[in-house]
Amino acid sequence: MKILDVTEFFSERGGGVRAYLTQLLREGTNRGHEVVVVAPGPRNEESALHGGRLVRLAGPALPYDPSYHALWNVAAVRDVVRRERPDVLQASSPYVAALVGATERSVAVRALVLHSDQIGSYAHPVLSRALGPKMADRVLAPAWAGLRALAGRFDHTIVSARWFADRLRSERFPRVSQAPFGIDRGSLGPALRDEALRAAYLGAAAGDARARVVLIVGRLALEKRLAFVLDALADVARRRPLAVVVLGDGPERPRLERKAASLALPVHFEGFVTDRARYARTLASADALVHGCAVETFGFAVAEALASGLPAVVPASGGAGELVDDSCGAAYPPDASVAAAAVTIDRLLDLPPGPLREGAVARAARIPGAASHFDTLFSIYGGRR
Repeated sequence: MKILDVTEFFSERGGGVRAYLTQLLREGTNRGHEVVVVAPGPRNEESALHGGRLVRLAGPALPYDPSYHALWNVAAVRDVVRRERPDVLQASSPYVAALVGATERSVAVRALVLHSDQIGSYAHPVLSRALGPKMADRVLAPAWAGLRALAGRFDHTIVSARWFADRLRSERFPRVSQAPFGIDRGSLGPALRDEALRAAYLGAAAGDARARVVLIVGRLALEKRLAFVLDALADVARRRPLAVVVLGDGPERPRLERKAASLALPVHFEGFVTDRARYARTLASADALVHGCAVETFGFAVAEALASGLPAVVPASGGAGELVDDSCGAAYPPDASVAAAAVTIDRLLDLPPGPLREGAVARAARIPGAASHFDTLFSIYGGRR
């Protein structure tokens, strides 16, 4: 089977969609499929990647995050699709990629893959604050109708999260299939815990029994609500020594660095970590992950933290809320105040770490492996589900 994915979100410095497409290339190749990913980039180029191929189409850099580029040349995308003649065409966004997928009749199987709830998770909260929830529902009804009509042009609409599949079905979307995301846990685990690394982050506070190392992991963008997280951690730091380690990069980094300085919060900005061994060792060596994003459909960083034996504090919604329970962490309401989130974090940090680490590993064991998602996905495309 030949699978061609058209995506609009492919950053030079990571991100959840890029991580997913990397898995698609690797897992598809392992099963004998041919996988081609078409993505915008700074120039036209083609390269081998994880056993498959990556085709970049030149597009202008996006103003908010220049590591992303616009997929704007519809004719060029169509040319690639018709040249490659795939058996399956995946549209990994509801914009230009979906426009191509919805109107390209030369492909046997066409799938709309929704990596996020753009309407319910982004537009609805903003309008609810301004107009109230009921009026927001009315204003957004045409948007749901438009997305539903678009999905109706595809053979499948694929999502990862149960809550998102349920939402689409409640909006009367046809042919919705859930293929739960998974993680590559082979390089992760609590055995990688390095007390010397933890002590290095804590510095002079390493000998204090109340001192903790807290991780923030992910793309540094507005939807991740990291300014909120830093405010909450600054509140926690008034009551205990705290070292905050940020693994990730993005357009909000300069603002977050300034904010951390203004809060006098000790934050280590490590950037986007490409060394998988270093990444895994850092996850295993911290005391908690604190997450701010309430709109993810899965939450790769949270899942990988749990697999490393790292308890997590997350919003009680979205993909992160589905992953974390009392055995392995704590959740705060997505609309919680900074003070309320800080109380939740503080309470978790006061709990005995042993049972939480064991609970995190046990919870992670119930998260599918990366291979499981693609077993399900390829079965859908092969007509076996």
